[in-house]
Amino acid sequence: MNKKLLIISVLVIFIFINAVSAENSTDINLELNHNNDECIKEISDESSTDIDLKINYEYGDEINPEISISHCNNNMNYTKNIIHSNNYRITMNKLNDGAECSVSVSAPGYITQIQNITINSQSNKTTIFNLKATDIYKMGYDITKSADRLLNFSSADDVLVITTAGMTRINDITTENALDGIYNAADGHITYGKGNLLTLHAIRTDPTNFAFFIKKGNRLTMAFYQNASTTPVYTGIGGVGLTTNQWKKLKGLIGADDAYTYVSIANAWNAGLYSDILTLASYHGHVCTGLISGQAMVTTLIKYYPPRGETGAQPLENTAYYVLGVPGGSDDDAFTWTLDITQGKMSYIGFDTMENKNMNGFIRWNSSSNTGLLIIMSYDEAKIKNTFKSLYPNINPDNSVTEDLIYQNWLISTLMSNPESLVTIEAAYKDLTLEQKNQLIGNQLWSASNITARGLDLDYINSLNLPDAEMETGNFNNVHLSDSQLKQIGVDASLKAVDYFKNINVTIEKDMSNFYVLTGAGFVRINDTATSMVFDGIEEIFGARLSRGNLLPVHTALWKDLIIEFYWLNTSDIYNSVTYSLKYNSTTGQLYECSQQYNIQNRSLRYDPPYDALMGWLFHNHVCTGSSPGVLLADKIFDDLPLGENESYVLVSTYTYCKDDMLSRLLGVSPSMGNYYNLAYSNSDVNAGALWTADSDIIIRWNSETNTGTATIIKFGYPIFKDGADEYAEWMRFVKGDYSSENIVSLPTLSFEVTKPITRDDYNKIISGKSDDEGINVLSYIRALPDKIPAVPIDNNGISNGNDGNSINKYPKKPNNNSANTNSIFSSSNNYNSPSKGLNPNVGVSSYSLSGDSDVEDKGEDSSNGKSYEVSKTPATKSIDSNSLIYALVGVLAIGILIGLGFMKRRK
Repeated sequence: MNKKLLIISVLVIFIFINAVSAENSTDINLELNHNNDECIKEISDESSTDIDLKINYEYGDEINPEISISHCNNNMNYTKNIIHSNNYRITMNKLNDGAECSVSVSAPGYITQIQNITINSQSNKTTIFNLKATDIYKMGYDITKSADRLLNFSSADDVLVITTAGMTRINDITTENALDGIYNAADGHITYGKGNLLTLHAIRTDPTNFAFFIKKGNRLTMAFYQNASTTPVYTGIGGVGLTTNQWKKLKGLIGADDAYTYVSIANAWNAGLYSDILTLASYHGHVCTGLISGQAMVTTLIKYYPPRGETGAQPLENTAYYVLGVPGGSDDDAFTWTLDITQGKMSYIGFDTMENKNMNGFIRWNSSSNTGLLIIMSYDEAKIKNTFKSLYPNINPDNSVTEDLIYQNWLISTLMSNPESLVTIEAAYKDLTLEQKNQLIGNQLWSASNITARGLDLDYINSLNLPDAEMETGNFNNVHLSDSQLKQIGVDASLKAVDYFKNINVTIEKDMSNFYVLTGAGFVRINDTATSMVFDGIEEIFGARLSRGNLLPVHTALWKDLIIEFYWLNTSDIYNSVTYSLKYNSTTGQLYECSQQYNIQNRSLRYDPPYDALMGWLFHNHVCTGSSPGVLLADKIFDDLPLGENESYVLVSTYTYCKDDMLSRLLGVSPSMGNYYNLAYSNSDVNAGALWTADSDIIIRWNSETNTGTATIIKFGYPIFKDGADEYAEWMRFVKGDYSSENIVSLPTLSFEVTKPITRDDYNKIISGKSDDEGINVLSYIRALPDKIPAVPIDNNGISNGNDGNSINKYPKKPNNNSANTNSIFSSSNNYNSPSKGLNPNVGVSSYSLSGDSDVEDKGEDSSNGKSYEVSKTPATKSIDSNSLIYALVGVLAIGILIGLGFMKRRK
């Protein structure tokens, strides 16, 4: 009896293993004869064997497949010739009849399929591969086809899609395949070069939403797909012309914050806003006065105080400016995005130094002379709006969303024609010393005497009595390049790369997953021309795309040179890979070879990073051991501090370095959105010790309904590796959740030191960098807070004397749900804004009260019969390695069997 039970149990285990293994990303044909015990190893170098393959794609895509062949566990070299569409003849070294080889076929967006083929020289049989798309690719493809049926892309003047896909996860799987599905299903109407495939700044737990727009004349029509459903919840007008009834209906269906996010960006696209500023708007979450004015500050700064000397570790990582910001005014993200002034590169310092969120200081530093300029600029939203009203007295942006969008169009036109009119240069000083600069931004981390940053401290600045600086004039060539010229740059660079790799005996094919292109295109400008069309030239030759993770725009300041680097990853020897670098000379219009400029390929791509982490490194514009901890911190925050209803993250950095750029992207926070603050404390303030151990960040979960939150102090310490270890490989293992390497001497330490509930007053003190007028460290302040929020005393009239949740504006919801100017149709009384000291009204969300019935076609909650790939709406958790899961489950079954055997024995 025991033997029978044991045999049955073992069979159950193996059946179970096969069932679990079937869920992986490879489709294996198990029906063929494997002949593992009779493996024929005779291979001839003097003759060849041909096998014919036919590759069918579930969606009829035209993709050059990647094919790998092995015999007796040895990879086979081969040549591939196209017989006709999707039919290939593979020629390899001679195998005897009866020999078996394993053929693997893969393509982006599709599940890899493996078949075993037995060689038969007498047969011309073609082996057919029917590749199935991944669920996430299907989602993007099916939704795009649905939108095309509704909107008819081919009849439109232009098409736009705005989505959270790429940054979100579904069942802990990154969603970039959905972007590739959009690209392929759109039949050429949507490309990265055209700038009409935009990914919003989102977090992994956000819903995966898609908004499609078509343009006919000046009319925009929209189809909105929510939470990965293939049935739209709204179809109808999506821009200027929205009636009050339609706007009310749209807000009711997708939420007020989302409604303005999508509509404002689409409206800016329709108005002709430059493609690089549209990506900035997608990062910020909407288009508003603050964002446009911030970009106007950038233009004014470069015109009158152009970049001269630069500071940094490598040429394309260098910065010419430091920024002293005040988060919450919507302008800061323009500096972050367009000037490559990021928190993680310690070039942006911003906390709540004043009520006016619309003022900023710019330090142009010369590292050779150790002196700098300090320029202070601001914008006045009321003044800007009054100028508009004087020109258009019959249009009031406060009246309706349509009139607000008309106002936004005027802002965009002004930005493109007269940006200086939107901003004020408050002051410009010269002869800023190193000591004074360090007082403002704090010293670098590795300085023994580093100090806490003052930020935009006007009292301190005025006390310096610096002499005035004169305006300078930059040299500009404003002869714009056409789209066809820009695309040709991408084509020409790609053809040069083809020849280069051919000369070193490396054959590059279209759609190769191990061939990457890194470039500053999309960020840098040539003759003040946005350069995203370079992408389409590269894609035409190599099939490389951001959605496939192999055409990678590297965050770069707009005045830098256009660099295009081609990277072949040698999968047989990752340390013997090759990079070929080109630089475009805008004066001659020629491409020249140059030394390698980026390090992302050597420090990240060779280790296959997760897509959302890769987006973080591209934002940081390089990979380093200082940035990698940001991924670990984000994972712990998502796992241990998941967001509840009406909650959002606010990050307050106390020990600022490269990790903060990763956190900004992965947590969806930024200074302009008013949910990232950079205190830049000194080493002593954060208890910095050996191995960079420090109180590195404060993460706040803020509840927009209760007007309360929790503040958690995060402590992080670095690992130690054995001498000679590849530290980037080790960090990538950490990023993927693997801490088992034999090269680890000590693991990284990451802990939540303390979590305390906070009120609005507590919140305001934390983001201001002090807990009282004496500037006591907020870390000490948080530790001393009570474990419960004290009861609020009520006076005799029933009025709260403390933190009345109705007395201030509420904190915004999730970061991709930002919206328009609350000084427009969105008044602060709508309670969608942040704590009044913490955020500028620009970050508000519309709850403008509208009434009446809508004449727009829509799909309400009852229309839920469409397919949905969102299996679970709970916050994503870390994935578990499938093999580990199998072994764990087998272990559980084995224990059960042993217990069962013991029970049977006892019964005997």
